[in-house]
Amino acid sequence: MFLRNAASPQTQGVPIVLTGSSTDMSDFKLDPFRAFTGGFPTGIVPRVLLRKYWYPPVPNNGDGTTKYAPYGIRKIEALLIREFGAQNVAIVHPDNLKKVVGPKTKVIGISSMEPAGTGFVSRTYTSFMGFGGEPIAATEFRDLIKKPILRKWSAKIVLGGSGAWQIHRAKLQRKYGIDCIVMGEGEKTALKIFRMALNGDELPQIVETESPDPEEIPCIMHPSIFGTVEITRGCGRGCKFCSPTLRSRYSFPLEHILKEVKLNANNGTKMIILASEDIFLYQSKDKFLPNREAIVTLIKSVAAVPGVKYIQPAHASLAPVVYDPKMVEEIGPILLEKSRWATNGSRHSSVEIGIETGSIRLMNEHMKGKMLPYKPEEWHDIVTKGIEIMNENRIWPLATFITGLPGETEKDTIATLELLDKLRHSKVFYVPLLFTSEEDCMLREARHMNLRHLTPLQWELMATCWEHNLKIFVPKKHQWKIRLAAMIAYALYYRWKHGRKVLWPIMKFSGWNK
Repeated sequence: MFLRNAASPQTQGVPIVLTGSSTDMSDFKLDPFRAFTGGFPTGIVPRVLLRKYWYPPVPNNGDGTTKYAPYGIRKIEALLIREFGAQNVAIVHPDNLKKVVGPKTKVIGISSMEPAGTGFVSRTYTSFMGFGGEPIAATEFRDLIKKPILRKWSAKIVLGGSGAWQIHRAKLQRKYGIDCIVMGEGEKTALKIFRMALNGDELPQIVETESPDPEEIPCIMHPSIFGTVEITRGCGRGCKFCSPTLRSRYSFPLEHILKEVKLNANNGTKMIILASEDIFLYQSKDKFLPNREAIVTLIKSVAAVPGVKYIQPAHASLAPVVYDPKMVEEIGPILLEKSRWATNGSRHSSVEIGIETGSIRLMNEHMKGKMLPYKPEEWHDIVTKGIEIMNENRIWPLATFITGLPGETEKDTIATLELLDKLRHSKVFYVPLLFTSEEDCMLREARHMNLRHLTPLQWELMATCWEHNLKIFVPKKHQWKIRLAAMIAYALYYRWKHGRKVLWPIMKFSGWNK
């Protein structure tokens, strides 16, 4: 590999080192949905066991550098190699920092998705479980950032990635000894920051980046974790709680995408994640109308690349599905053939969708563009019809709901419960989340939702989602174990923490109310 000659035994160090925490530098045994558990509490399982069996390190190249790395780091690596040469850049798992950090190391770039554990999933499920401590991802990030090797030779420490805002919001920059936090897309700004660090210049504490021009975004040069390949960037629907939806959308050329797919496949990556805020808007000709021909060509082309065993679309919206069901009919069999998922013996593919709420009022208030080209008043029909079309084509989506959106009332919660009732027979895995005001969204000044402020109806919403998941995704012969565990947890913890109001939701979730 490119580093072996540069990183000799007892190396003097590589000038630019890139890394991430143990959770960010793992493929969770090739399960991108399992990766969400990085937002769960640490619990009582020793991290040495979690690191070995739950999120083991990605393979390395024998010289300390990783064979696979997070896609965002790979993008920055490509820019840095082009500018400074491959011999001067190394990406390593935190366990291997000592192999590449030395006196010549001038800057250590760290990428993180969840460094403080304050994102949607972490806040929701760490608070629900409560007794398990802080999120795993936050614990692993702290373990990384406090490693003495990072500061042994006074290298500058630069933090980026989609979760960098969390460190700034939590006021942890000084405590963690981070010289510069880069928030936003890095392609237009990274070179300047790293060049300053290499020259020994003082770095700005906070950098809010500009969006790059598409031609400034390079192809990755080495394989990514999960075989991630970006097909679109941005969304443009304007949901106030989400940063990507505020960015204008553009699609990468098919040649660019296939180059990265082939790179991953040729290096042993079995899975290809098609990263996008909405796969069904790839190469959209009109603002939010799907381009069936481009989407079908994309999926067929990726599936035809030798070595691609699994294809996993990242995100999709429901309005394009309703607008052009034929599009889903054409790609459904391919996604099924290239899927690694099966539930109770039934094979299916999956993709993440955002339902968020059943309230038309909240749709108008916070996500008016989510259902375009349709109107907010049609949202229930779009959701039920869209999921019906997906299910008919063996796609069982993972769907998020957001509880506690700013201004949410009992009527809004009832509207969401009514929508859930319409979906009671659908094959969907629900992930209810507590509203979180992220730094780079329009609702960043709004108050976080927490468990203390959940109303009985909001507790019921949470319980209804997980009751559905239990019924659809857990074999009947194992459901009694979850019921028993839920009631023990109530008796030992939840009643003390949240009072008797959570008894009915726990009974509903676990099926004791039947």
